[in-house]
Amino acid sequence: MSAKETMVEVMRADNLVHIATIDSDGMPCVRGVDYAAGDKENILYFVTRKDSRKIGHLAVNGQIAFAIDHDCPTWKDLSNLKYIKGTGTATPIKDPVEIQTAFGLLMKKFPFLSDLPGDPSDFSVIKVELKKILVSDNTISFGHTEQVNF
Repeated sequence: MSAKETMVEVMRADNLVHIATIDSDGMPCVRGVDYAAGDKENILYFVTRKDSRKIGHLAVNGQIAFAIDHDCPTWKDLSNLKYIKGTGTATPIKDPVEIQTAFGLLMKKFPFLSDLPGDPSDFSVIKVELKKILVSDNTISFGHTEQVNF
């Protein structure tokens, strides 16, 4: 399996991406968000409140770092782990058609998001374009990592 195929496999299999943004003091802020993979292999979508710190950070600097992985309670789990990390750009979507597409992908993966408290207008859909991805695959060898660029 190629590194790009492994990357897509990880993106389709997992639910949580850890996103790092930079605050106004230059400090990194990391949080996990539920995401859905887009139609292109380097696109992710997530939804957040318009008044969230994420939106404020992205308005100043849309560059992000990310990681998609999961815990491994046993050595067997760790030896089979595949995960990705890297950098990209995150921007709120303005195009209504793309917003509907993204919401459709998110609702299909996470039906409970239809019960988010508040009015839908309180939320923003964020598009993450992954640029530099480090794909790690412990099934090849422990810590084996290859780079994929977009």
